[in-house]
Amino acid sequence: MYFKTMFLFSAMILLNVSVTVADEPLDSIEGLASKDLLAVAYIDLKSVSLEECLDWGTEQEMIEADVADEMKHMAGVAQEFLRQATDAGADHLIAMVHQDDLLFRGAPLIVVSIADGKDPQRAYRSLRRTMALLQIPDFKLELWNGSILGGTEQQISRAKSEAVVERPRMKDAWKKFGGHDAGLMVFGSADSRRVLKEMFPTLEAPFQGITGQMIAEDVVSLGATIELPAEVGARIVVQVANPESAKVIEDSLRAGMKLLTDKDGEYFDQVPKIAHVALSVVEPKLVSNDVVIDLKPILNDKVQLQSLLNPIRSGSRQTQRTNKIRQITLAMLNHESAYKAFPAYANFDEDGKPLLSWRVHILPFIEEGALYEQFKLDEPWDSPHNIKLVEKMPVCFADPSMGLADLNKAGKTRYLVPRTEGTMFHKVEGITFGDITDGSSNTIAIVSVKPAKAVIWTKPVDWEVDLDNPKADLIEGDSPATVSRADGSTFTIESDMKTEKLKALLTVSGGETP
Repeated sequence: MYFKTMFLFSAMILLNVSVTVADEPLDSIEGLASKDLLAVAYIDLKSVSLEECLDWGTEQEMIEADVADEMKHMAGVAQEFLRQATDAGADHLIAMVHQDDLLFRGAPLIVVSIADGKDPQRAYRSLRRTMALLQIPDFKLELWNGSILGGTEQQISRAKSEAVVERPRMKDAWKKFGGHDAGLMVFGSADSRRVLKEMFPTLEAPFQGITGQMIAEDVVSLGATIELPAEVGARIVVQVANPESAKVIEDSLRAGMKLLTDKDGEYFDQVPKIAHVALSVVEPKLVSNDVVIDLKPILNDKVQLQSLLNPIRSGSRQTQRTNKIRQITLAMLNHESAYKAFPAYANFDEDGKPLLSWRVHILPFIEEGALYEQFKLDEPWDSPHNIKLVEKMPVCFADPSMGLADLNKAGKTRYLVPRTEGTMFHKVEGITFGDITDGSSNTIAIVSVKPAKAVIWTKPVDWEVDLDNPKADLIEGDSPATVSRADGSTFTIESDMKTEKLKALLTVSGGETP
């Protein structure tokens, strides 16, 4: 948790301030600079304040307040581990990326440098105690040449035995990118540069100046630096050996950005919205022999930052909704397999009054059998006994959006079944596959409705479909509706879907071709 938490918080931002470059971390990695070393990432452990990162992320609305509250305890525990490590002498946490790590999808070798005048043995003992609590499989620590190595036994053995070579580009990169709260420097190896030189394709105008030979011979490194809150700044830097090649790279980057952001151009629709936001704000600039992209305009503008993050959040939440609907539909299919029928939309009392939703009756099929046993199935959802169980809504019925936390706390779900004449759940009894004559792959089983249409999960109420305007209850703004078919497959309904096609998908035996 300790190392994962540090990377989680530091990855929030790419930041930069001017400071003096320390030599100690470079001394630690020079003795491990084998010929296939490609890149180095690092964090200055003395500068990391997880609480400040959390506060900054909350202030910028990168982290929602209710999530931040849940994370504060974790951050406090991680910060205490960090304090113990730095008090013991741990200085920098460094990840060394070798060619083999990329080829075989392995994790990078970890190096912990020790501050001058500190006892490496004490720092080693402190980190071993922390790692014992984390219990990371196949990860070990070893004290070597005044630093601490972390990784698999094979990685550490290889690092200690491989011949060290002179890496001038690594030293130049460290002078450019080292000395900040965190950073990444990619400098490549002789082999990777040779491959780049030989295999890089010939580019057309306006990028014809970018060649494999130019990159291999003139680009010293590519990197970024991070300065964790409270000071906020940001840069990505291409370090170039001469001003002529630096100018070619700057011009090519500008031309590429212009092509991607041209609304009338052929590439505009192929670029994600998040890229449009970033490219419209930042620009490359030539500073001596460096090509610099300053990210301050985004990081210091809350509106721009939100515009950049929203597509990421939306995509992540859409994926979570899809997984939840898939899980619920699988439970329905398991119900059909067990009882030879899909669940009815509710069970009923002797007078035909609906009592509890189908969502209650599939609980045994989503590993919630214990909760199912707590219900009195012969009582309505709002009886004095059953109403107490509303607050125990299973996670699969909760919406993943943090902005809908109040909806989830109220026990309301957006995952409903369509109920109108001709749909899968319009009858009082559950239907069979034989009733779905349009085909299970052509029939909608479950939908995610707009938040305003959410219902208490135990209540026998679902989506009363208006077949003349079925999208009205599903689409909100640019957000698509997640839907599952009776065969378990999922898809999304976009605002431009034709009404007739959606109507065809909602019926079980209309004979339409969606």
